[in-house]
Amino acid sequence: MCRLVLIFLFAVFCQPAMAAVELRITQGPLSGGSEEGVAFFKDIPYAAAPIGKLRWQAPAPALHWELTRPARAFGPVCPQNRRGSFFMPNLAQSEDCLSLNVWTPQANPAAKLAVMVWIHGGAFVEGGAAQPIYDGFELAQHGVVVVSLNYRLGVLGFFHHPALAASADAGSGNFGLLDQIAALKWVRDNIAAFGGDPAKVTIFGESAGGISVNDLVASPLARGLFIRAISESGLGLQPVRSAADAEKAALAFADESGIEGRDADALARLRALPVADILRRQEGMNRETAVQPYIDGSVIPEDISIAFARGDAAKIDYLAGSNSNEASLASAIGSDLATGPARFGPLLPKVRAIYDANGVLSEEQFERELFNDALFGAGAYGLAAFEARHDGEAYVYHFAYLADTYRGKVPGVGHGGEIPYVFGLKGLGVLGNAASEKDRRVIALVQSYWTNFAKTGDPNAAGLPLWPRLTPGGGETLVFDDTTKAVDHFRMGQIGVMKDVWSRRTGLSAP
Repeated sequence: MCRLVLIFLFAVFCQPAMAAVELRITQGPLSGGSEEGVAFFKDIPYAAAPIGKLRWQAPAPALHWELTRPARAFGPVCPQNRRGSFFMPNLAQSEDCLSLNVWTPQANPAAKLAVMVWIHGGAFVEGGAAQPIYDGFELAQHGVVVVSLNYRLGVLGFFHHPALAASADAGSGNFGLLDQIAALKWVRDNIAAFGGDPAKVTIFGESAGGISVNDLVASPLARGLFIRAISESGLGLQPVRSAADAEKAALAFADESGIEGRDADALARLRALPVADILRRQEGMNRETAVQPYIDGSVIPEDISIAFARGDAAKIDYLAGSNSNEASLASAIGSDLATGPARFGPLLPKVRAIYDANGVLSEEQFERELFNDALFGAGAYGLAAFEARHDGEAYVYHFAYLADTYRGKVPGVGHGGEIPYVFGLKGLGVLGNAASEKDRRVIALVQSYWTNFAKTGDPNAAGLPLWPRLTPGGGETLVFDDTTKAVDHFRMGQIGVMKDVWSRRTGLSAP
């Protein structure tokens, strides 16, 4: 019995401790941790808390400190309505949320490693850098520095009220995007202390994070802060919300809050609203249109796809793609798949013939494929093709690999389904134990492509299936599946339908 007690006590108290790692950044000294050769530093402020008079203002500089700041635990995520799912757990939240996290294999300024900055998704209303599935440990093991960040969400992050426009210090109402730009400036000024090279930064994100990536590539305010971008399921050819629509949504929110007027008094009353009241009223707003980035003339000067088409976006290395069942998102955002075909009007028979030449698709399958291509597949290909047209290096993927656990249960890889293959198993907890050897091989493949791209601008390396880059005339798509391979003219007929829709909307030549 004594022996068992001693063994138990040894197991509890004699586990190897995570070594402390200390370094200094421009704001002051930090004390992080280390695990299996990867150092981590969490909850580092990159801007001042956006509270009080700083609510609905561009991010202000972060405070400095003299004593060593503990940096081993995640900070709170930005305010949001709680969902409580596995991938979106109920994390601590606060308006004081503008922080980021860093994982590095070498906290040495001489290392000059490539840097990957992650921007989380969540429809611009939820999510955060503390989500377990975004743990940067495994990517850092591939020899890159990984950064994840919080940014303001919902009404607190995207708010175009006339009272703000009249305020000299307010700037754009795209506060969430301004936060991301502030975080990238922090990376520029501080990442060398973590072993990163500020001249070799890649931004990457999924869903709202992928949209943000595209917005930043097109934004003149983000120019020079990164040289590569990866947009996972980040739309692309869809129109960006207008300033008029953004203002209409903001006025409706203020009216629901009992606040009229467009002057300084109205602004003061808006800034005094309790966060709980803001979130409650936000819940009733249309998630698809009410709280998203909009064309503001500064952060987003014009429609994103038009900026890419005209060559106004940054000329960078660009990688983009989507999943085989993005339509899984439809129910989450309250979108009715059945309305998709009707939007083609008299062209519908021609569209159906392209999608279903052999008459084998059910109506639901047809609706799903339309949704996939209209929102994601055509967007990823289109923006990448525009980058290739204007001398950028561009690559496109389609993720269709479905783990054995889900085969026969779902119609394909859902929205966000590639994320565990990008970040690996560490953040999945017990779910990661179900991963097969085949799953692990696909994880290794995806992580190699992503980190190779961050290091050199080319995802390819010896031992990997060749991933050809797009050319101005088109090219191949890398399809992740049981056998991963490049496919020429992948779904070009279906994507061509969406390109025609885009051309009719913009009056410009499709990619």
